[in-house]
Amino acid sequence: MAFNRNTTTSRNIVAQILKAAKSDFLYLFDGERLTRDEVLQLIEGLNQMGKSLKAFINRPRDLGQVPGNLFYLDSAEDLEVAETFGRENSAHIINLMIVHNPKRS
Repeated sequence: MAFNRNTTTSRNIVAQILKAAKSDFLYLFDGERLTRDEVLQLIEGLNQMGKSLKAFINRPRDLGQVPGNLFYLDSAEDLEVAETFGRENSAHIINLMIVHNPKRS
């Protein structure tokens, strides 16, 4: 489901976020919500293309800034590290984007 003003009312967005609150994280890729299994499939597919998934872990503003909240996800273990960081820092939204990982060069 895309979270944008043209196709979704704010009430639907709130419902989606509350639904996601039942799980540890809300995984967002280009405005679309993904399941954890879909994130793992995306990581696997990108590995075959020599690209990475970059994760930005959001933290509630009232809790202040967190250093080191960007992660390159090249494996299930990388995702687990990012999720652990999120849990430890009261973060519940993981924004994802496809990137060329400079560590692969």
